Amino acid sequence: MKPFVLMSLIACGCLILGTMLWAVDTGGEASFQSLRCHTCHKPDRRSAGPSLPEIAKAYNGQQQRLVQYLKGETGPLMDLGKRQVMERKLEKTKEISDGERKDLADYILSFGGK
Repeated sequence: MKPFVLMSLIACGCLILGTMLWAVDTGGEASFQSLRCHTCHKPDRRSAGPSLPEIAKAYNGQQQRLVQYLKGETGPLMDLGKRQVMERKLEKTKEISDGERKDLADYILSFGGK
C-alpha cells in the first residue's frame, strides 16, 4: 500500500510541475492568442499587419523597446500601415501585467530569423 501512495504522490508532483513549466513556456503565446493579435499578425506571412518575423526583425535586440511599445510608452519602430487600428488594439496590451507584456514580447521576438 505504501509504495502505491508514494508513486501516486510522485506522479501528482510531476503532473503539477509539468503543468507549471508548460504555462511558463506558453505564456507569451497564450497572451498573443487571447489578445487576438493572431488576427492581424501571422507567423508565416503579412496579413492585415506585419508578420511576426517582420516585427521580430524590426525589434531585434530591442526587447525593452517592444515592451515599452506594448505598454504605450513609445511609438512603433516600423510602419504599421493601419496605425489607428493598432492603437485601439494596444489598449488591451496596456491592461496586462508587466510580466505578461514581457512574455508577449519574448514570444514575438522568438520569430527572429524565421
